[in-house]
Amino acid sequence: METMLDKSNTTPTTGVNTVHLGMVGFGTVGTGVYKVLERHPELVFEKIAVRDTQKARQVEGLNADLITADPFEVVRDASVQVVIEVMGGVDIAKNLITEALQNGKHVITANKELIAKHGAELLALANKKNVRLLFEGAVAGGIPIIMPLKLSLAANQVEVMAGILNGTTNYILTKMSQEGWDFETALKTAQEKGFAEADPTNDVDGFDAAYKIAILSSIAFNQSVNPEDVHCEGIRSITAEDIQTADKLGYVIKLIALAKKSADSNPDIRVHPMLVSKHHPLANVENEYNALWVLGDAVGDVMFYGKGAGELPTASAVCADILAVCRGLLKGNDPIPSMTFEYQGSTPLSSIENTTNRYYIQVNTADTPGVIGNLGQACGKHGVSLDSVMQQGTHADGNACIVLLTHEVTEGEMQAALKDIEAQPTTQSIGAMIRVL
Repeated sequence: METMLDKSNTTPTTGVNTVHLGMVGFGTVGTGVYKVLERHPELVFEKIAVRDTQKARQVEGLNADLITADPFEVVRDASVQVVIEVMGGVDIAKNLITEALQNGKHVITANKELIAKHGAELLALANKKNVRLLFEGAVAGGIPIIMPLKLSLAANQVEVMAGILNGTTNYILTKMSQEGWDFETALKTAQEKGFAEADPTNDVDGFDAAYKIAILSSIAFNQSVNPEDVHCEGIRSITAEDIQTADKLGYVIKLIALAKKSADSNPDIRVHPMLVSKHHPLANVENEYNALWVLGDAVGDVMFYGKGAGELPTASAVCADILAVCRGLLKGNDPIPSMTFEYQGSTPLSSIENTTNRYYIQVNTADTPGVIGNLGQACGKHGVSLDSVMQQGTHADGNACIVLLTHEVTEGEMQAALKDIEAQPTTQSIGAMIRVL
């Protein structure tokens, strides 16, 4: 006879033959999850909540009795042991997951914004109720990174993480680099191919990557990171000319999510475009692919690479969490107790002004004698040392494009130098200021 989950103690004392699942959301990822789990007859869906019960589903043999329009029916079903949340959004999803955890149910989610903003609160509730809240699918699609970071790299102090964590922006920058397209053309093509949403704001302005690096940083540094504190810049200002110049200097331009220790002891966590050396492993990550480079004090360099979105890649990550929990339940064991998250409070982040970087600066200036010397003086006045200076030629209007590449300097010093450069009478405009990884 099957042993169901005891609500007073969520860990069964004997094995079971079947684990009962409920899912909220049945779009692209939810459909992928259902398809993958069809090969596991020991996992049985009891309820699936959808927005539109009349919509045709691309799933053969789906029992119509499973479908409900009320997501709370899933978390309140006494037979459901594991709730899968793939509906997205924050407010309703948070209420659903909170109720599921309070009801003693394990929860698997792919909701990056929710975990980034409310993960610490929800994980504390999961610990209190002795259940698991897992979220591998919330970061980097099909790439396994949450569990490796939590378990496989547990012996390390993470010194640096740098990732390409958004497939939309990486596709756009790849096409701008390889095809010479401008930003708008590359974005339109990404939308036509389904790599970008109709409203691409979260992707191209960096918010999506900020949610993901906040989640990863919370795990790596064992302190809750508020995504709203993550300095965030997008790629709208990157031009084909910037990409061509970077190429001549031996770099590619990528939207990088960066997390590292800083001199002021607060983590340095930010998202913005960066010049990446062609010799760096992240340089060859192209199109919609994602990657995360981790530097640990013991292991050294580790690289994770794969598809960052899509039906089956994300479903792969979600199903990995589901199977990890369900295998424990089937054996009557506490499901993966090592995957509990207990952050030691929250941490303030280092201000962007205090970060240290190398910089690529493009200055449009009058093509007159002494201009380069004036730029050097403005930089030297604020402690900015130049690694190289390159004139890109003269435009039709008679102005010159001069590119500066600096040695490491603080953001505050660089911004002060830029103010002086901007105030020079020969300066027409500052075309770009891009940090170097």
